[in-house]
Amino acid sequence: MVGPGAQKNKGHKAGRRAGLSARDKHKNSKDAGGMRRSVKASRSTAQTKAERLNAAKQQRDHKRAAALDQRRAAAPPRVVALLPLSADVDVQRLWSSLLASCSAAGDDAAAESASNGKAGAAAGMELDASSSACPPLVMTTLSVADRRRVRFTFLPPPAARSDPLAIVELARSAECVLLAMPGDVNTETIDAAGSMALNILGSLGLPSITALVQAPAASASKNVLKERSAAKKHATNALLEQLPGDHKLLAADTPLDFKQLLRHLSDSAPSVPHWRQHRPALLVEAASFEQQQAAGPEGAAVGTLLLRGYVRGLGLSANQAVYIAGAGDFQLQQIEGPSEPPSANEPAAGASQGAAMDTAGEVAVLALPDPAQRESLVRENVPDPLAGEQTWPTEEELKEAAATRKPRKRRLPKGTSDYQAAWILDDSDLDDTDLESDSEDDEARGRGGSDDMSLPDLEHNDRPGGGGSLIDVDAGTEFGMDYEDDDEDEQDADKLAGMQTSLKQRQRQEQDDQLFPDEVDTPDGVPARQRFDKYRGLKSFRTAPWDPRESLPQDYSRVFAFENFRRAHKRAIELSVKAGAAGNEHGVPAGTYVQLRVAAVPADAAARVLQRVASSQQEAVPPLVVFGLLQHECKLSVQHYGMRKASGFEAPLPSKEQLLLVNGLRSFYARPVYSSDEHGADKFKMERFLHEGRSTVATVYAPIAYPPLPVLAFKMAADGGTAQLVASGSLRSCDPDRIVLKKIVLSGYPVKVHKTKAVVRFMFHNPDDVRWFRPVEVWTKGGRRGRIREPVGTHGAMKCIFDGNLSQQDAVMMSLYKRVFPKWPADLDFVA
Repeated sequence: MVGPGAQKNKGHKAGRRAGLSARDKHKNSKDAGGMRRSVKASRSTAQTKAERLNAAKQQRDHKRAAALDQRRAAAPPRVVALLPLSADVDVQRLWSSLLASCSAAGDDAAAESASNGKAGAAAGMELDASSSACPPLVMTTLSVADRRRVRFTFLPPPAARSDPLAIVELARSAECVLLAMPGDVNTETIDAAGSMALNILGSLGLPSITALVQAPAASASKNVLKERSAAKKHATNALLEQLPGDHKLLAADTPLDFKQLLRHLSDSAPSVPHWRQHRPALLVEAASFEQQQAAGPEGAAVGTLLLRGYVRGLGLSANQAVYIAGAGDFQLQQIEGPSEPPSANEPAAGASQGAAMDTAGEVAVLALPDPAQRESLVRENVPDPLAGEQTWPTEEELKEAAATRKPRKRRLPKGTSDYQAAWILDDSDLDDTDLESDSEDDEARGRGGSDDMSLPDLEHNDRPGGGGSLIDVDAGTEFGMDYEDDDEDEQDADKLAGMQTSLKQRQRQEQDDQLFPDEVDTPDGVPARQRFDKYRGLKSFRTAPWDPRESLPQDYSRVFAFENFRRAHKRAIELSVKAGAAGNEHGVPAGTYVQLRVAAVPADAAARVLQRVASSQQEAVPPLVVFGLLQHECKLSVQHYGMRKASGFEAPLPSKEQLLLVNGLRSFYARPVYSSDEHGADKFKMERFLHEGRSTVATVYAPIAYPPLPVLAFKMAADGGTAQLVASGSLRSCDPDRIVLKKIVLSGYPVKVHKTKAVVRFMFHNPDDVRWFRPVEVWTKGGRRGRIREPVGTHGAMKCIFDGNLSQQDAVMMSLYKRVFPKWPADLDFVA
């Protein structure tokens, strides 16, 4: 019992009626110490406003200084490409008005003093679209002196709008694209060719986009402003359907509209795709060839190719290799610094001075390569024939192996290899019938008879099933060729009727692949153990091990592999950034006008380059772009591209069919192997066709490249017509160890069923095949799994047992796998 005085009541809280000491307890406590003070108590309102104004002023000054530094720096002319999205656009009138506005922008004083229409016409602000004096559609470099001197290089639209390869060349070089659309609401704003061009631009990476709306040449309506507003709204809706995003849209009718367009192009900074920012590029403006007396390989004449242009993107190093479209990979002899050419609208004195500079031929040397750091042009790896050689084991190793050897021996069928022996889980799976068949085969061989149905003998074959193996003539190595791939190579001499028959056959095969994936029929005339000798069974496709270095073809010894691909990519980018840094004696920064002396160029390749450059200066042909390659981008490896089938292409696209691949930098022919795209897996199933709506990985032999890098796949017309876009995607990695497995499914049907046991027919045609594939697990479409017990009769029937009751209407399946590799390229120059 508690005594008196032990109870202690809770103290009363004064709350808001407490004294001053209670209210200021926290403020005067030792923990606070006067450190936490109110922002309003620490400074006045006037001080806060002054600091905000000062911070805003400093931010404006910083931006202004950065913009001035960018303008004062040596910058190449901005490349602006004109691309009409409809055949109803008057390209000649639009091109003439654009060039005339550039000439008029440089003469503001004359334009202001001219008040009548005659002076305006003399200033070049108004042109007649039907006039015969219109300039031709060729690449033109002009200078615009509005508030500052800004130079533009205008690229005309390609002559063939329906040619996708011309759109690709235009997208490689343009920094800003002017999308021209008709302003008449009764016409087609974006036709099929324009939609295809937008699709290619989006796949390669969009540069800066500016949309132009062109009104009809003559309009009798009085509500011109209302028609212009309706035309812009109609064009905006049509462009958003094809190219989502916020894009600038301007009118292109009056001289004032073109002046606003030039002001917009001058003020906006050009943007290029990410993959172009990581590599130096040179838009070739002039080219010449100096042939030498020395001869290259096979007696071909070689010489020095001279290319002039502005360095764009990152800085260019003389140690880097360059890729020239239509010629190949080459090394630089040196980088020279000629005088910059004048613009087309500059005074004639500048043009004569530039011509005198060209005739003199004396240019300064800006950079020379370092022999120790120069990038090699080695394409293939030189394999060591003794790399896999093994010496005879010593006595100590033999004794150690004998001591660790298991005393129990496994009973295996004659001719079973190591990986086939791994299928057998227990010796009890084999019965005396296998041994009896082996003894019968040995007796037959001893009598000198020939038995085509016998098991293969490893004493006469270096590989399992070698007696029935086929030779892949295209690859030059010995690996099994599948009969279901009979249409992977097509002859060039096929006629149109034959190609239509092949198209129908492929359509039927693609439909069968979708309805019955991976199912094949066992041939009746060839034993299944020889027909599918390259295949093996897997307990689980996801978890079963598969050595990526096992049974590789001879071609794999000629490719390069990375220990760490990401680390190599990072180092290559760092070296490319250092090439244009200040103080680098072997490189030049971006924006420099240079002359590249490309060494050891064959005469025929130089002739193609000169013809291409001449076409870009005289015709509506996109200019030639030379890309500087990063480290190791000349070496050959196995590339993997994530691709999707184009929505407009409906024809079947089987695996290993020849396509033209354009990966941003290069254009080359390849026969890709398609496989599934699964994240986190170590094995990937081969796809026989590139199906629409699926994300698929295409594997090819190609020079090393680093992501991000787009890829476009084109199918060339057999009659020499234009190419057709069939797929697009991007580069994933360069990894020769990526395992692509081809899966086949053999099917059989139960003829007798008793609970979990069944007699299955039509999967094999002889008992020897049943014994050969006995260790492989079988499964049913109903979800049951089982194994083969023994053959029945002489026509391939077999007894199977399953993990549950089997239905009579069920189908019995067997899955087999083998690793596949892409086709070796016919041309290692990778020039299309």
